[in-house]
Amino acid sequence: MINICLVCEEPANGKHFGAITCRACAAFFRRVAPKPQAIRPCKFKNRCKLFKKGCFTCKFCRLQKCFKVGMSMEAFQFDRDAYKVREMVQLDRRIPMTLDTFTGNSNLIIFSSNSQDFPRSFIDLRFLIDQAHLVFQQGPSTPLYAENRLKKMSLGLVSPQNVPETSENTKFGQKEAVEQLESQILSVSKWLTHFDEFQKLPKSLQIKILEGTWSVWSRLENLSKTSRQIRHNFDENVLKRMKNDTVLIEFGSPEMDITWLSKYTVEELKFFLNIPTEIRLDPLLRSMINLNPSEVELSFMLSQLCFHYVGKRFQGEILNISEKFQEILADDLHDYYVNEMNKSNYGSRMAQMMRINNQIQKEVYKHREKMDLARIFEVFCVDVSHPDLFLL
Repeated sequence: MINICLVCEEPANGKHFGAITCRACAAFFRRVAPKPQAIRPCKFKNRCKLFKKGCFTCKFCRLQKCFKVGMSMEAFQFDRDAYKVREMVQLDRRIPMTLDTFTGNSNLIIFSSNSQDFPRSFIDLRFLIDQAHLVFQQGPSTPLYAENRLKKMSLGLVSPQNVPETSENTKFGQKEAVEQLESQILSVSKWLTHFDEFQKLPKSLQIKILEGTWSVWSRLENLSKTSRQIRHNFDENVLKRMKNDTVLIEFGSPEMDITWLSKYTVEELKFFLNIPTEIRLDPLLRSMINLNPSEVELSFMLSQLCFHYVGKRFQGEILNISEKFQEILADDLHDYYVNEMNKSNYGSRMAQMMRINNQIQKEVYKHREKMDLARIFEVFCVDVSHPDLFLL
């Protein structure tokens, strides 16, 4: 029996990969043979000589000699490394594919079959649009004077008609939903009448702008009310020490009747509907609390958010109008800071206000994606006379 390695002529250890070799050459062949492209070509035109103690001048010539003496990769056994075994074990232990992933439908809407004969509700909102027309026609309820248009709009925020009545009703159904919608839209309508340039627009454009702004206006206005409530109920130093996502206020869930809205339950619709049961100290609320805007600053934030959003949504003539409105109100804000607040450097507060507005717009875009899914899967079973009010 041959007891000399056929590759390096050192003492052999046995037959490895088809040839009598030592352990070193066997390990070299097992490591290098699967990827010979990683080895540099021989610098001496494949004429390297074997030195003492099995040393080669280059790996290329050593590999070629391995092949020459009969070593082959056919006996290689792959996927036996320890880390490969661990990966395969982890793969086998993974959680099986869920039903919603398998079917391609959200698990919120696959609990019952899609009944084609489910009754659809209809809500006639013509009375609400007629009221908005009347508000625009009558203008502010009382004559107001202010140094500029932005301050006049701020007076509209604190006017009594914009303060919603608190209700102790523990039930929430179609009637309460329509009343809430009416309150929000009329509040925006009355606030817009305090902007003289808006009052000069044709009635059709006024309604178009109202349709595109009432939802984002309500988001920021509710955020402002919540931040003021928190500042009133909590010490400022305590708020600073609180961590994000801390529960600040809890209130009971109302008894909700949504049979007029969808065939699914409240639990199944939580992905699509915002049903608040508590107030948490999220980053957006913290930013609003820290900013603590004045009525003039809040009026600018509301107008900038509304006109910027409606301009991007409708484009064309409304975009030109909204840009003009933003320029006018930005000049008024500059006058407010310089002449009344004696602040020539107000860039930091402007940056804070714009960050809040941008975050609200991001939330609106996320909600738009959810509503697109709801329309695709026919989650809601209600029709309205003016669907443009609910297009984001």
